[in-house]
Amino acid sequence: MNLKRLEISGFKSFRDKVILDFPNGITGIVGPNGCGKSNVVDAIRWVMGEQRVKALRGKKMDDVVFNGSQDSAAVSMAEVTMTLVANGQSFPGAYSELSEVSISRKVVCEGDHEYYLNRVPCRLLDVKEFFMGTGVGARTYSLVEQGHVANLVEAKPEDRRLFIEDAAGVSKYKSRKDAAVRKMEATKQNVLRLNDIIKEVKSQLNTISRQAKRAEQYKNIKQQSKEAELTIALQSYVELAAKESSLQAARADLQNQDAGIHANLEAKESTLEEMKTKLLENEELIAKSQQELYEIKNAISIKEKNIEFARLQMADTSERKQKDLAEIQQLQTKKSDLIAEIDNLQKNATEAENKIVALKIEHDEVQQKVQEMINADKAANNQLEEKKILYIDVVTEKAKLKNMVSSLSKNIEDLKKREERETHELDEDKKIFTDLTSKLELVNGRINE
Repeated sequence: MNLKRLEISGFKSFRDKVILDFPNGITGIVGPNGCGKSNVVDAIRWVMGEQRVKALRGKKMDDVVFNGSQDSAAVSMAEVTMTLVANGQSFPGAYSELSEVSISRKVVCEGDHEYYLNRVPCRLLDVKEFFMGTGVGARTYSLVEQGHVANLVEAKPEDRRLFIEDAAGVSKYKSRKDAAVRKMEATKQNVLRLNDIIKEVKSQLNTISRQAKRAEQYKNIKQQSKEAELTIALQSYVELAAKESSLQAARADLQNQDAGIHANLEAKESTLEEMKTKLLENEELIAKSQQELYEIKNAISIKEKNIEFARLQMADTSERKQKDLAEIQQLQTKKSDLIAEIDNLQKNATEAENKIVALKIEHDEVQQKVQEMINADKAANNQLEEKKILYIDVVTEKAKLKNMVSSLSKNIEDLKKREERETHELDEDKKIFTDLTSKLELVNGRINE
């Protein structure tokens, strides 16, 4: 697997798109300081999935985007595409039948990174798995920078082992093994947590069951109480409604009687008006007779008889008038009595209506108290649920701390083992140094001889 082409656009010092071809025979890139040689290496490392900003010689990931200069404006996107050829060896995985594979990485200022394999969007994990087992990668021996050779030679055995495993193609399977182990550990922790939660829930199940039974009993008693109160209120309402209907009937009778009295009174008044009309007519006749008396002296005797007769009628009419007035007075007295009785009946009806309103208010108050008790029960249940959640969080935090303590203990044991190993190596180095010193003394003695 060889590098064929590298396309750089907006990456570090490459503002415009640059295409670098790598045909057979190219062994290195030379040039003066500051011409961008290291930026080409950084572009290769970056497109292979490097996430360490320090390895890319920057302070933050946005530093890989061209930030502008005196002659050129800044850009907002960096993209690098690397094309690889099989060169007699097949690519790993699903790309084994292809002769060329392109890997691209693109980033926008203060945005997410995008990865592509053969122009198809993919994940960073897919890019890393593509290079695993091939000896190529952002952190392998495939990229050897200045001072890196000395680090490889002077590396400790465990550090050197990583490069050997990468060259042997074991790192891919080791990475998968580590991922599987991490998933298994996470699953074990989840199982432990679930077991703890199940134990805790079982311990609380009996208490909650008793509370549920008590709540059910309370609900039944409360329902019975509500039904009894409604029955009593309904009976009271029926009695008051019956009493109200009887009072309304009595009131209707009294109103009918009052209407009859009013009719009789109106009839008497009409009779009185007729009598007054007749009286006026008689007075007119008297006036006419007096006038005729002065006019006709011959009919004085006749007219006097007529006048006498008219006076008798007037006296009779006056008596009748007095009787009618007395009868009217009696009817008015009876009318006032009937009005007083009607007022008493209206007061009784008003008192009955007030009692009904008071009973309704009392019923509403009882209903409000029942609602308040229901709200208090709901609040108590909510507090119980919050305490359950808080207890579960405490148990979870305790499990996390326990895992942390076990991890720290393991790290301490590893450090102790490493210290023992280094102490052993130091003792061996001291023995070698002692042997070399004795040999040096022998050599110096022979030289002196």
